[in-house]
Amino acid sequence: MKIFNEHVKQHVAIERMKPYWKSKGHFVVSSPEECDIQLSLVRIHKSRKLPTLLRIDGIYYDLDTDYKARNSSISNSNSIADAVIYQSNYSEKLCEKFLKPRKTGAISKVVYNGVDPNWCGVRKSHKGINIVVISKWRRLKRLKEIIDLFLDFIKVVPDSRLYIVGELHKNKPVRHNKIIYYGMVNRTVVGEVLNIADFSLHLCKRDSCPNSVVETIGAGVPVITTNKCGGAVEICNMTKGCIVCDGDFDNDFQPDHPYRDSYNILTPQLYNNILQSMIRISKDKRSVNLVEELTAEYMADSYISIMQEILH
Repeated sequence: MKIFNEHVKQHVAIERMKPYWKSKGHFVVSSPEECDIQLSLVRIHKSRKLPTLLRIDGIYYDLDTDYKARNSSISNSNSIADAVIYQSNYSEKLCEKFLKPRKTGAISKVVYNGVDPNWCGVRKSHKGINIVVISKWRRLKRLKEIIDLFLDFIKVVPDSRLYIVGELHKNKPVRHNKIIYYGMVNRTVVGEVLNIADFSLHLCKRDSCPNSVVETIGAGVPVITTNKCGGAVEICNMTKGCIVCDGDFDNDFQPDHPYRDSYNILTPQLYNNILQSMIRISKDKRSVNLVEELTAEYMADSYISIMQEILH
């Protein structure tokens, strides 16, 4: 099968699937004239007379913007694709709430982002507790709240460090000798940091299928999240050793203000639940294993299976 990957170069998910596709005789080509099927990511940029598989990340729901206009091209794409892949059950429900319905006969399936198990090598032994958090740190990623939790955590577990990986955006760095900022780094450096991690935090609500969580678990590192973190909840529930903390709040599937402080505040109950989970997980230095549904090979096979179903 020849797959035309529309308008996207070196997307991380596609790059992870390519070797598995190639091993089974399927190839990504640069021209739509040469292909059997079109793969579009997020939206269909140009409708062609080709069977089309659409992969949707998520949608816009920010009341401080014209979210309906921002969703319009995604919505139209969802309604004309021959098949749609959503990245979690939560993502599917969110898209069905906000977007035009799929056309009659269209295939839909949930396929999580995948990564190769132990993709960054062997975890290294070390003294103390290392917490690694990875994101593009927009407000809804709750970096401020993560830092507050860490500053209380080190009162209980003093020999601890917080490694913050990713662009800070509008977050002002909190200067502390046990908080280390990496900024934007390449995949090799991310792997090196994860190899010394004891656990991670992911507190962003409504995240469809956070790649950082899959990569962290793929490195063997457990993740603490909350009950309102969308696809992250599903991923962590699938992974023995991760922790989902109750007590978060959200107007499920309703437009909201994700960039405001009021949306991102941690209730006292949730704050304490996360802090106690951090303390508990620091005592056993556990490792986690990647389940089959979160591997790059499973992701690649699932995409090919859907493409073949479209073609036949």
